[in-house]
Amino acid sequence: MPHIIAILFEEKIEDSYIAIKLDGEEPEILFTKGPGFAKTMGPYPQAYAEATFKRWNYCRVQNPPEIDLNDKQSLINTMVNIRRLDSKTARHCPRT
Repeated sequence: MPHIIAILFEEKIEDSYIAIKLDGEEPEILFTKGPGFAKTMGPYPQAYAEATFKRWNYCRVQNPPEIDLNDKQSLINTMVNIRRLDSKTARHCPRT
């Protein structure tokens, strides 16, 4: 399953940019922006994604949540449960 591995926080979390690690032999990263997820970029190799994370100050998600790429509402529900820990890291904190 794909996982959200990094997020570039916007004022409204639903408007944030996310980096999604895709399944496969060679790790590839897809970038997209909420809430519509209409524009996607990639997939890109892991090295390219890492450079993008540094350049744009993405926060790495310590516990990357699994997602369904075909379910926009599920993507938003997952995004709103990601919390910034510091300037470089975030954590998925699902509601219980």
